Amino acid sequence: MNYFAHLHIASLTNTSWAGNLLGDFPVVASQLDEDLYRGWRLHQMVDVMVDEHSASLAFRVMPRLGRRRFAGIVQDIAMDYWLIQYWSTFSDEPLPSFCQRAVNGLVEDKSRTPERLTRMIESLEQHNWLANLGQLDGVEKAIHSIMRRWRHGHHLQGFVDELPQVIEQAEQPFLELYPDLLDFVAQQMKKAEVTHT
Repeated sequence: MNYFAHLHIASLTNTSWAGNLLGDFPVVASQLDEDLYRGWRLHQMVDVMVDEHSASLAFRVMPRLGRRRFAGIVQDIAMDYWLIQYWSTFSDEPLPSFCQRAVNGLVEDKSRTPERLTRMIESLEQHNWLANLGQLDGVEKAIHSIMRRWRHGHHLQGFVDELPQVIEQAEQPFLELYPDLLDFVAQQMKKAEVTHT
């Protein structure tokens, strides 16, 4: 899952907005404040569950130009796309309202985030682009952003070259995976409650 899904999970679990994004940024977990650490830890568990889910395994082996070993990176972004398409299935809150609430929550913790996440939050303050992750050009921009900052980024070009097909391939895996993920997250939160009582 990419930024949008992690923010959705932060909202559902009432955990830190910024903390739930920190799994995608370099941090020293032992130095995080408790609320940020809980979000960071939840992000880690979500990523492991998603990577190991049968729908993710099926997506990675589908025929396409992009190399199989990098398909999981693109899957994360495509899952955000489909969550936005199916938003009303998973939330009663209007999408624009959620996007604004997420940015407001991120801004509150901006001073406690690493530099790259701080810059991302500042860009969201200037223009809230979260809903754009549900558009084809938004997906392409997200992939290009990874390509620019990652030394192996050129390997993602094959996915960009046939992006509409890749997005279409991700729909059914999303529909199979996301409800299971939300169940998994709910179970993890119940375990955490038991541990702290």
